[in-house]
Amino acid sequence: MKLYYKVTFINAFTRILIIVAFLVFVPSLIYQAAIKQIDSNLKNKETTIFQRVSNKGMKEFIAEESDSTYGDSSFADYTIFKENYVSIEKIAESAIGKDTIVNSSRDIEEEVLEYRILKHYFVYNHTNYLLEIGESIQYVRDLNLILRKVALYILLVIITLTVLVDLSIIQYLLRPLQKIETKLIATRHPEKFDFRRVNTTTTDFRYLDNTISEMMRKIQNAFHIEKEFIANVSHELLTPISILQTRLENMLEAGTLNEESEQKILESQRTLGRLKQIVRSLLLISQIENNQAPKEDTINSTELVKEVAEEIEVRLDEKNISLELDLKDAFTFAPCNKSLLFTMLFNLVNNAVKYNNQNGKIFITVSNVRNEQKIIVRDTGKGIPPENIESIFYRFKKFNTTEESYGLGLAMVKTIADFHHIDISVESKVGEGSTFTLLFKGV
Repeated sequence: MKLYYKVTFINAFTRILIIVAFLVFVPSLIYQAAIKQIDSNLKNKETTIFQRVSNKGMKEFIAEESDSTYGDSSFADYTIFKENYVSIEKIAESAIGKDTIVNSSRDIEEEVLEYRILKHYFVYNHTNYLLEIGESIQYVRDLNLILRKVALYILLVIITLTVLVDLSIIQYLLRPLQKIETKLIATRHPEKFDFRRVNTTTTDFRYLDNTISEMMRKIQNAFHIEKEFIANVSHELLTPISILQTRLENMLEAGTLNEESEQKILESQRTLGRLKQIVRSLLLISQIENNQAPKEDTINSTELVKEVAEEIEVRLDEKNISLELDLKDAFTFAPCNKSLLFTMLFNLVNNAVKYNNQNGKIFITVSNVRNEQKIIVRDTGKGIPPENIESIFYRFKKFNTTEESYGLGLAMVKTIADFHHIDISVESKVGEGSTFTLLFKGV
């Protein structure tokens, strides 16, 4: 996962936690604030009622018993929607004390409602009274629910917008890191590395860019030394090898050796021949890596495969291996070095023969589907263990010691493929065979 996606997800997760905390704690705080406001309202109404009692007496609320017009001993009044009510009633015993405010239900016109009720006991003209002032708390709960929903929607919108903004900002901040990553991915060869500095004001990115550039310079130097060493040694070895081969040939032509000596000289010649082949392979790899091989040819995929098939025919007969060709989707490839591409494909097919089973099969397919031009070489041989697949293109790397091999065939294949910007991939199962796919990107 990309770094900026991770940072964005972490920010989003943090905001979700904030939302959860908000939904858990804020409604409770809102409810408490609403209750405090209700209590304040109740106190204000209580003050207003006692001011009216002080000014006009209790007749406005409860008529005195001697009054023939009024005989009620209680008073109740509530709004049309029953949000508030006030009641005053005579009581037998006095319970004068501090005001108490409680949540309680009341039956008003056969409807039970929840109220926040202020209770006040007082004495007026030697008569005990109970004052109750109630305010409905249902609207507080409704308001709380509405506030929760509105807060949730607002927060979801805010989170969505902030996540998008964060993603844009993080992408902008990490753009230098992406450029550094692109430089590394685009470097198919140490000599192709782009040493131009990435434009950034971030100290960490600047340090990373400088460190990678310094590391690539060291790799380039080591690579140059290796290439020069291989090229020089290879050139130096070819001369004494040729001299030794000539001397051994002269000794055989002289006819003065016995049969045992001649046999030993023939074995020595074969050894020198193998050594000469190794040296020439190293020289070829060195020339390719130094960009000394020209790319001025155009090849046809079908013709290339047929030439390789003809060249390998003798080896196929030795192990009774059948070769099946599927060449209906031909394509051309240019510019290229035809000789090198022949060597690349020949080495792949030669390996398919070498590590195949007696009476096995090899399939070569030319594919040109959806603008992807490929040559696929599949065999029914011994296969490659999964742990070895990543290192099969290393020089002098050998996994099967029972076969005569120098560990340079696939290394040469990879070098030629890279030289032509051809991607090569491998799939293999032990005991079932291997499949090598060449993707010609420059077609």
